[in-house]
Amino acid sequence: MANLVNYYIQFIKRDLQLAVRQKHEFVLPLLFFVLILILFPVTVGPESGLLARLAPAVGWINLILSLLIALPRMFSEDYENGWLEQVFLAAVSPSFFILTRILSFWLLYCLPLVICSVLLVPFMSLPFDIWWVLAQTLFLGSLLVAALGSVASALLVASRKGSGVLALLLLPMLIPALIFGSAVIEAAQQSLPYLSPMLLLAALAVFCLTIAPVAAAQAIKINLG
Repeated sequence: MANLVNYYIQFIKRDLQLAVRQKHEFVLPLLFFVLILILFPVTVGPESGLLARLAPAVGWINLILSLLIALPRMFSEDYENGWLEQVFLAAVSPSFFILTRILSFWLLYCLPLVICSVLLVPFMSLPFDIWWVLAQTLFLGSLLVAALGSVASALLVASRKGSGVLALLLLPMLIPALIFGSAVIEAAQQSLPYLSPMLLLAALAVFCLTIAPVAAAQAIKINLG
C-alpha cells in the first residue's frame, strides 16, 4: 500500500516539475483572471454598491473562463508523447491516476485562482467577510470544475480542435454549482444562514470527484483504442 501511495505521489511531483519548466502555460490562466478583475470595474464604473453586488458573479464566471484555458492541456501532451498510453498499460489503476491528475491540476491552476480572488475586495469593493464566504464556494467550485473538466478533457483528448466543444460540454454541467454558489452568497449578504447550500455544493463536489476519475479513465481508454 505504501508503495502504491508513493507511486501516485511521484505522478503529482512529475506534474509540478513540468509546470515549473512551462511557466508560461501555468501563468496564462492566472493573468487572464487578474486582467478581468482589473478591467471589469473600469468598464462598469466606480459605483461601489453596484460593483459589490456583481463581484460574486464576476468571481465565479472569471474562475470558470480562466480554467477553460488550462483544461484542454490536462491530458493532451501526455497523449501526444505516448506517456499516457504507457501509464494505462502499467499495473496501476487508471482511475487513481486520473484522481492524482485532478489533484495536481487543482494545485497548479485552481488554488492560485481562488487565492487571487481576494483582489475582488479592493477592485470590486467587496466586503472582506463576503469575500471569505465567496472564497469557500470558489474552493469547492474549483474542485468541481477540475473533476468535470477531466471528463470533458479526456473525451476530447484526441481532438486538436476541442477547446470550444469542451466549453459546450462543461458549462451546462456547472449550472447546479452556480445555483448553490449564488444561494450561499445571497444568504451571506443578507446575514442569513448559508450552511445548507454550502453543504449541497460540497456534496456535489465530492460526488463528482468520486465518479469523474472512473468516467475520465474510460474516455481515455476509448481514445487510446
